Formats: sequence, C-alpha cells, structure tokens
Amino acid sequence: MSVPFYEVERYALYISDNKRFATHQGVKVLEFPRVMVILADAQAKGFLFSYEKLFGAKAKSDTDVKNEDTSITRTARLFYIACTSAKNSLAIVAYTENKELIKDTALSNGWFLEDEIYII
Repeated sequence: MSVPFYEVERYALYISDNKRFATHQGVKVLEFPRVMVILADAQAKGFLFSYEKLFGAKAKSDTDVKNEDTSITRTARLFYIACTSAKNSLAIVAYTENKELIKDTALSNGWFLEDEIYII
C-alpha cells in the first residue's frame, strides 16, 4: 500500500494489455494509427530470429541456410506483422553497424523507396 498511485496505474494498464508498447508477436492482427518498429537483434538474443540476417547486414550461418524456412521466414513474418499494424504512419528504427547493407536490402527487395530511408 506504500507505492505511489502512478505505479499502480501503470501496473493496471500492463495487466489489462492496455500499454503503449508491445512485442512484434503481440501486435498480430491489431492496428494502430502510428507505429514505430524497433529492430534490435542484441535485445532479442538472436536465437529465434534475426533482422540483421533478413536485411543482409549479417551473414547467415550454415544452420540458418539449412533451416531457412524456420529462422529467416519467421523473421520476415514478424517484420510483416509489425509493419502492417500501422494504419497511417510507419517508422522503422534498425540498430545495426551495417547501415548501408540494411538500406541496400530494403531497396533491392522493394520494401521501401529511396526517399523513405534516412540513415542517421
């Protein structure tokens, strides 16, 4: 009973699934006016999916090539789910050391246009 009310309020939002942030898996079939997708493999531990590998910024391992249908395809599905949850505005932030490779892959796959990608 000694916690501040704002912590109780945030907890109530969290347990009722009424929060401002969600995982890529958690937004399946949901839509939002504005969406920011954050691609950060280091935070995901990289064992189930890898955005860096999907975007060509990191080489696929022999296991990835062997299991392409599961690992890389799973990553592509997650990316699709997250991106298509945006109704009006979509921003994608990719944490990577290979910015140009990410950009090149996004352009060559036709996922984005040149003027839609900003490297900072």
